[in-house]
Amino acid sequence: MTPTPEEPGRRERKRRQTLEHLARTAAKLFESLSYEAVTMERIAEEADVAKRTLYNHFSTKEAILAYWIDAELKRDLAGLQGRIARCTTFRARIECVLHASAGWCEQHPQHLMAYLRHRLLSVGAPGPQGTRPDGSDIALAWEQLIAAGQQSGELRSEAPAEQLATWFHHLYLGALLRWLNTPGLSLEGEFRAITELFVEGAASK
Repeated sequence: MTPTPEEPGRRERKRRQTLEHLARTAAKLFESLSYEAVTMERIAEEADVAKRTLYNHFSTKEAILAYWIDAELKRDLAGLQGRIARCTTFRARIECVLHASAGWCEQHPQHLMAYLRHRLLSVGAPGPQGTRPDGSDIALAWEQLIAAGQQSGELRSEAPAEQLATWFHHLYLGALLRWLNTPGLSLEGEFRAITELFVEGAASK
């Protein structure tokens, strides 16, 4: 039987629904029990799926955590679009995103170290279909903001926006690591520092 054109779309929607169901189920367990206490077997049981189904979609607990955090970031970024559009400079736009990110991270510090470990170890490796190999939708946000800054003449255009976004994303991850490992450090302050470093280095001369 020849597949109809709609079938791949339905399969993809079902796959995404399964990913989201598994991630939401895991997130509830992470929040109620702690990340360390939750096992893949418990996630499969709570989600009412076979362990094989869970492993077909996520190879590790860290991958589920990363998918959930990335989905949270994507939702928050969508809600920021109006505020970002009202910003008139590249610095103001990227500071808007970083401010929102700091707020979320400060509410979920217990999950961030495992998330960062997974992201840093999987740099360049393909993630679930439809995701970026260098991390999350926030990495795509850096690229879009940098491209807009290049178009406005605020940032130099010699390097591709994707390359500059990768460099900024590494600064972002480094700031998070410093904050997690240094008691009393201000995450907002770390983000201001990397913004200053990046803008001064990438500014159009």
